[in-house]
Amino acid sequence: MAAPQLTRMHRVLIGVVVSGALIIAGIGFAGSYAAVRELAIKKG
Repeated sequence: MAAPQLTRMHRVLIGVVVSGALIIAGIGFAGSYAAVRELAIKKG
């Protein structure tokens, strides 16, 4: 059984979803890093 062919639109949508996921992950990482950094500064 052959794998279904991805159309150009499928590739574009996959790219958008992956890009969005990476952006959200980056925002989460930055927020987490900022929170941990702030706690570390308070603790000395």
